[in-house]
Amino acid sequence: MTHLEIVKKGLEEISFPLVTEQPLYVSPIWEEGQSRMPLNMEHPDEARGMNIITSHKGIELNGTNIAIVGSGYTVVQNDDIYKEIEEALYASAIDTTGMTRKITTSHLGARTIVMYTFPAHTIEVADGDNVCLTIKVLNSYDGSWRFMTLVGAVREICTNGMVIGEWFSEDLMKHTKNIDTDIAVEKLGHALEVYTKNAELWTAYPSTPVSDLQATNILMSLSGGSKTLLELLQKTHVQYVDELGKNLWALFNTLTDWSTHAKFKNEKNMGATIITREAKVRKVLPMLEALRKVA
Repeated sequence: MTHLEIVKKGLEEISFPLVTEQPLYVSPIWEEGQSRMPLNMEHPDEARGMNIITSHKGIELNGTNIAIVGSGYTVVQNDDIYKEIEEALYASAIDTTGMTRKITTSHLGARTIVMYTFPAHTIEVADGDNVCLTIKVLNSYDGSWRFMTLVGAVREICTNGMVIGEWFSEDLMKHTKNIDTDIAVEKLGHALEVYTKNAELWTAYPSTPVSDLQATNILMSLSGGSKTLLELLQKTHVQYVDELGKNLWALFNTLTDWSTHAKFKNEKNMGATIITREAKVRKVLPMLEALRKVA
């Protein structure tokens, strides 16, 4: 599910429904062939004759169980953490003029990605080919990922999400349910520096030649032995070579086109899938930088 908000005079206050923690119960009698999958009972009085599971608990959103986590798991509410990160954004060195916010959820609401785009930080990589700063803020209720902030960019022509090989989230939160605002402001300023540095490197990509063998090696590394994915990447690369030339910018856009736009098996979970794909692209970025350095 995706929701895009663009407000002329700043963004409207961000808001999320609260999740609740619920006890888990299991039948005390195990019959042959009986499933031992724990049950989340919405009302404890319905669990008569059941044994409570002390090692785990359920997470419920709008009356639906969205996750089962360990009993010691600390729930960080979206409604709290995203308001705090937005306060830090406005207080940081980032120019928020024209900032947009895109909220994506997956896995029944257990995982949330909020992407902020900053058109005030637009850099021209090639003639008429611009990218602008993006920051993705991740949170989950199912333990799939910790609260995390990722810096990246978006290419205006095709909306490819340009992946940057660095993330910054280690010190945004202590062992509490709140972020350290001062540290967050500092880290967000660092994000701007990282983006600017990478975008400046990208300006050399259109003039960096890439041979067929070099491109194939990188595409094979990303495909991880999948012939189907390799064929898709090669087909996409041909299209970008036709558009941009046989260079590093075409190869980079081939990778980010796949992570952003390739067909999704489950459209409802596409947000989480993009994050997974971008992590794979991030692993091969050093190979691209090696080509730039030797050109």
